[in-house]
Amino acid sequence: MLKKVTLSAVVSVSILAAGCSTTSAVQNEAAGPVSQTSTSQAALNTLYQYSVINSKTKQSISASKLAVELKDTDVIFMGEYHSHQGAHKLQLDLLEALHAQNPNIILSMEQFGRDVQPIVDGYLSGEYGENTLIDDGKAWPHYKGSYRAIVEFAKDNNIPVVAANAPAMFVRCVGKKGPEVLDTIAEDQQSWSARKLDLANEHYKAKFMSFMKESGSRHGQTEEVAKKRMMNTYAAQLLRDTTMAESIDAAMKKNPNHQVIHLNGAFHSNGHLGTAAIIETMDPELTVSVMSPVMVADHLNPAATDEDFAEGDYVYLLKSMPERYIDKEKEKASINKLIRERMSKKCEL
Repeated sequence: MLKKVTLSAVVSVSILAAGCSTTSAVQNEAAGPVSQTSTSQAALNTLYQYSVINSKTKQSISASKLAVELKDTDVIFMGEYHSHQGAHKLQLDLLEALHAQNPNIILSMEQFGRDVQPIVDGYLSGEYGENTLIDDGKAWPHYKGSYRAIVEFAKDNNIPVVAANAPAMFVRCVGKKGPEVLDTIAEDQQSWSARKLDLANEHYKAKFMSFMKESGSRHGQTEEVAKKRMMNTYAAQLLRDTTMAESIDAAMKKNPNHQVIHLNGAFHSNGHLGTAAIIETMDPELTVSVMSPVMVADHLNPAATDEDFAEGDYVYLLKSMPERYIDKEKEKASINKLIRERMSKKCEL
């Protein structure tokens, strides 16, 4: 039961503290179970390899063929396992192929908040160096290994990059104090995130709550306190989802006839829920495609299941990341340390 307990605890604390930019270890665990059956593909011998499958036809396709199939799609959600080399390799390959067939493309990223859009723009224009992007742009800790090549391709080819997410502090404060805290944001910062959250999407809420309740524990809290904490955590998730959807919508209105490829953690778009559902609600005429990652149980005989296919219009198979810990006591101690560090961070709005 340790994995279930630590999973919900760590993800909850991560959202309360800073949004999705947690350590790769946490994100890999939070990615979910590996796939175990059906639709066998070629072996995945390294962590840089991937195998893309069209969920409708169940046929494998290359990144270049995928780009052709996505040619008329308005918004492409590229769900990822943060820090997985194969996911980031596919993101770069697909961006390159999409740009080759249509240079009118926008790269939208969960990995930067709206508050640092001027820094991102300054880096792309050559005004700033990479260290300024990383430091002042609040880049994720694994930026160089995960996103550097993608951003450099965008920079070299004059592709706009949208810093789509809400600032980490906003996410932390909503997680700790609830969505009402958004009303206290200074006027000059109000454009940095969504202002209204739709808490009524029962399907997405149920999925999120199920994910968070896997431990079956309230971690020593009363039922009332635990329920409020869970709703605040859900509101923090929705803040990210809604802010990213609004950012994509604004970018498309600013750049008509452009295609958007948006990079985010898989939970934000799997099943056309989260950010994907919000953008589809905002503009029902948009065509939206979702790509969902699957870490396989057997990399020599990788396979996807019907459950996997239901998560996206395309799935891509990846070799599983290394086991984080063999010693469960060390794992528990590491996660407890992370929880303490996250919980010690304050809301400073």
